[in-house]
Amino acid sequence: MCTPDADKRAHPQSGPQCTQSDQSGAQPCRPARRLGHNVAMRRSRATDVSLGLIALLVNVAIVVAVVFFVGGRSEAPPEKSAAPSSASTSTTSGTAGSAAPTDISQVLTSDKDVVLAVLGDGTGDEDGEWVSVLAELLGQSREVSLRNLDPTDPTRYAKERTYGESGPTAVMWNGSRLGANASYAAERLDFLVPEEPDAILLNYGRDDKASAIAARLDTTLAAIKAKWPKTPVAVVLQAQNTDDQLAPVREATAEWAEVNKLTEIDVAGAFLRAGDPNSFVSIVDPPSVNSLGGRLWGETVFTALGGKLVEAPSGTASSEPTLGVETPGVAVPGAISLPQGGAPPSSPTSSPTAVSTNPPPPDATVTDPPQETSPATFTATRMTRDPDPTTTTIAEAGLSAGAR
Repeated sequence: MCTPDADKRAHPQSGPQCTQSDQSGAQPCRPARRLGHNVAMRRSRATDVSLGLIALLVNVAIVVAVVFFVGGRSEAPPEKSAAPSSASTSTTSGTAGSAAPTDISQVLTSDKDVVLAVLGDGTGDEDGEWVSVLAELLGQSREVSLRNLDPTDPTRYAKERTYGESGPTAVMWNGSRLGANASYAAERLDFLVPEEPDAILLNYGRDDKASAIAARLDTTLAAIKAKWPKTPVAVVLQAQNTDDQLAPVREATAEWAEVNKLTEIDVAGAFLRAGDPNSFVSIVDPPSVNSLGGRLWGETVFTALGGKLVEAPSGTASSEPTLGVETPGVAVPGAISLPQGGAPPSSPTSSPTAVSTNPPPPDATVTDPPQETSPATFTATRMTRDPDPTTTTIAEAGLSAGAR
């Protein structure tokens, strides 16, 4: 029989315990409650510690996995950023085969509308010269709007001349001016190029010296990059003048373009491959080239921009204009040979003709042309072309901003 009171008196320091009497038939004693409670507490604590260790190991594993995953990805961006850097370098320098959007040789390869700007001297400021030939070639597959400086007031743009009847559009801002040197456009960029272009062509040399052209080109390029840092710029290496007196200036220009990693359009090389460069020099305006030279110059620039020349169908006349020999005693490639002292041979074209252009529609609405607002005074390095076609005056002359 269980007698907790008697047991407590016999063992005052111990907890309630039970004794059994086999003969009494009493129920067996239950284990002491305090002992069971201690065992349960120990088991609970052991379980908590185990769960805590497991949770700690899981957290450590998660942290390690996250660090490894993020750390492995962090090495990728430098490799990706390296590729565009090298691509931009190659496209700026005109590396062949580059298909980047800024490669100037890709400007005309797509069907997108384009805006071109020409900044140059008197070799491209008139009808029949290379800029108008370029517009004519563009008109074979595009609707072209050519804006030349007004010949009566070069501080304004004249009304547009249009070429082509279908296709994407091409707008050409021709900021070429007689007597302008390579720094002329720097302070007049807003006027000469009133909208963001897809490409800019620098065509200077006739009115510069070899010792000065690099610094002048620096000034113009800085103005361009400050306004349109991503617009590709190409440098035209101008065609030869009489006996190629321009060679030192052209070489200095080529060196400058190489230093600045700009595309070079070698027009002079094209003239050498075509024959005697002197045969392309104009006798009316010796610093410029004749109509045949203007055609070759324009075609060279056109192909450099990604354009494709359209070959004339079999049995038809060449795409080049029919020209007479402009320099006596010098055979011009592709020109008509005239018998000595005789009349021109019978042909549909009996006299030399200039490059044809399509005038704008008579009823077309033309907005007011941009006008120069620069306070800088323009000083020409040579006089305007003499009205007498047998002479051309070349001299240093200071002209006002509104004079030619």
